[in-house]
Amino acid sequence: MHFRKLSNSLGAEVVGFRITADCAPDDLAGIRQAFAQYQVLLFRDQDISFDTHIAFSRKFGPLEQHDAIPEYRHPDHPELIVVTNEGKERSKVFGQQWHSDHSMTLRPSMASLLHAHVIPEVGGDTMFANMYEAYDTLSDGMKRLLAPMRAVHTVIAAKHLRGLDEKTLAAKARNNPPVVHPVVRIHPVTGRPALYVNEMLTSHFEGMTVAESQPLLQYLFAHSTRSESVYRHQWRKHDVLMWDNRCTMHLALMDYDHQQLRRLFRTTLEGDCAGEYLDAAATAAATATATATATA
Repeated sequence: MHFRKLSNSLGAEVVGFRITADCAPDDLAGIRQAFAQYQVLLFRDQDISFDTHIAFSRKFGPLEQHDAIPEYRHPDHPELIVVTNEGKERSKVFGQQWHSDHSMTLRPSMASLLHAHVIPEVGGDTMFANMYEAYDTLSDGMKRLLAPMRAVHTVIAAKHLRGLDEKTLAAKARNNPPVVHPVVRIHPVTGRPALYVNEMLTSHFEGMTVAESQPLLQYLFAHSTRSESVYRHQWRKHDVLMWDNRCTMHLALMDYDHQQLRRLFRTTLEGDCAGEYLDAAATAAATATATATATA
């Protein structure tokens, strides 16, 4: 087993390794070390079952049952969500904005493992951004400004939910009340600071309005996704991608024929409790603002 870099900024292919339900401890140790170094790992040509996918994922920690997004959960395997365009309008396929998985929860996902079952003939790539690099390349003055700040993350800020009726949005808000996270998050394994805001789920800064927050947020979003900090993955059937949600963001591109099926399955590793709920008044205000934006 060895590792081949996928880009200058982040990502590596794991070469000479076969995913099984019972991997050798030395191989797992090497994968963990590489994961901390490269942030995104690619395993090519892995024709594995759901059970093997789940068992391998568990080697790295407890798995989410996806209670926050039950509509995407596999009916027979709650550890899996179905990532697909099947039966959906193009505008309703999620993942089209930069995001970190489940940042709208108290325990944002530690990592995700996505297995490609059916992919379109061309397109449907996934982009990954290095959030260590996003932080490291900020000015010292910006780092000082951001150090004490926290941001509000809410599911109903997501673009793919815009246009839903208020009753549906209110139900989503009840299932996932807005939470606050540090704008700069310290990685628990590497100890490195990473920028932790994303355009899909971050609505505003704590103590500021949405309008006041937007200029700085938009700058940070653009700064985080500069071409030199991004890896673009071109999917092949039976690819498995594993990424660290604590120090990366990702984006699903819609540059493919929507008449062609795209179906992948994802496990999600539970993360640390990194956030806090807003107080009742702030939650109500954040939900009302996000709902108004989503229904506009």
